[in-house]
Amino acid sequence: MRSFAWLAALALLVALPASAAAYLAASGPTLAAAVSERALRFGDRGPAVAELQELLRERGFDPGPVDGIFGPLTEAAVIAAQRHYGLEVDGLAGRMTVGALGVRPQAVPPPTAPPAARAEREAQPVTASGLVVYEAASASAAADGKASGVAAAGTAGGGGAVAMPVAGARTAALTFHHLPDSESLAALLRRLEEHGARATFFVTGVEAGQRQDDLQRVRTAGHDVGSLGYRGVDMRDLPALAARLELRRSRQAIAEAVGESPVLFRPPLGRFDRELMRMAEEEGMRPVLWSNAVGPGDGGAGPERVAAQALRTLQPGAIIMVPLDAPGGVDAALRVLEGMSAAGYRTQRLIDVDSDRN
Repeated sequence: MRSFAWLAALALLVALPASAAAYLAASGPTLAAAVSERALRFGDRGPAVAELQELLRERGFDPGPVDGIFGPLTEAAVIAAQRHYGLEVDGLAGRMTVGALGVRPQAVPPPTAPPAARAEREAQPVTASGLVVYEAASASAAADGKASGVAAAGTAGGGGAVAMPVAGARTAALTFHHLPDSESLAALLRRLEEHGARATFFVTGVEAGQRQDDLQRVRTAGHDVGSLGYRGVDMRDLPALAARLELRRSRQAIAEAVGESPVLFRPPLGRFDRELMRMAEEEGMRPVLWSNAVGPGDGGAGPERVAAQALRTLQPGAIIMVPLDAPGGVDAALRVLEGMSAAGYRTQRLIDVDSDRN
């Protein structure tokens, strides 16, 4: 039946004068307005469909000619996009599909706030349930369990050092960003085992898809895996639907790699705002930052400096982060591990730290 409907629509369009055909393709709502009302579907036509076709083509999904007619090629391109973005595959270009392609339906607020509003937004504290990160001023109180549970907003590391209260005088969490090459990872896992240490590895969804065997080795060794988003990009300026997809796709990719969904989310590059933290929690992940001042952008500082910075911030409840993808990252991680052991610290996974608190 669908093929007959498509042939009838095509015959009607061919029978129209050129001016009438152009009118059909030029009149009607825009894509953002159209999908705010209903999903575009097979047989639809107009400028919203033409805009959808242009968007699909820009994103690498071939809809055929950009003619403003939602035909079989456009439907196939929509289905390909839905599969690529991990959406329900139904061939309908609705709010989630169009949002994943980068267009925000009119009913959704604009993707970014003006600079002044954004600065005010980021200055507000972020409260996270479960795992909580604290302002540097609260770190000493956190070690005694006296901090208030309000996170430092904006960027982790540097001036916004954070810590987390834990049970026990010398317990800290050791966390890593990304994965080194397989050989270096195997060496790191051996050293962690020798020290009886457990850690949390944060990876992107892309990494999870490409390094499933290595992530399974991480889990088999008793370590946890958390999310850095799907691509590891700053998500604050993404449209809300696109940011949610980054979170959701990362969770799906990690679950496929290790057999269970991650429960921890670390904002890529340590950059976040209230909305992103709230969204992560809605997607089933608890946000957490880190304590030491050297962050992912400082990986070029060298393993000695990375390790020294980390060990200077070591205290009960500290969350230490080492970027394994930086030059000398594994060397820095081993130096931190040795330093923590020498100082008498028990190194735990973040989920174990959280269990100690509850």
